[in-house]
Amino acid sequence: MHDAAVVQGIAGAVLGKLRGRKIKELKLVVAVGALRHIHDDDLVFWLTEMLRKEFGEGLEVKVSVETVRPSIKCGCGFKGAVKNFTVTHDMAHLGLWEMGCPKCGCKEFELLGGNDVLLKKIEAK
Repeated sequence: MHDAAVVQGIAGAVLGKLRGRKIKELKLVVAVGALRHIHDDDLVFWLTEMLRKEFGEGLEVKVSVETVRPSIKCGCGFKGAVKNFTVTHDMAHLGLWEMGCPKCGCKEFELLGGNDVLLKKIEAK
């Protein structure tokens, strides 16, 4: 289950910074690559649940999720975002997707972004 692993990774990073502190409110900004095929609502729900187990049920959690489109560098000289790609939940679970260079259609390129998860901001009160 790739969703659970992503949520556990984010929660682990938050706990690594805040464990042992008394926190009432937590605001997070998370950037998720579109190739991960993770639904924002699921991410927010499970992340909130995990963090409330650590900091208490009264914890107010606000998570802002930014979706990052895939970007590539192709041998034809194209470097940038790819708008047309296919990824399903099952594909993402296996680390697979379908896309080609928007300029030449080539399927062999360097993936520059869009498959990462980044905890960009933690704000705790």
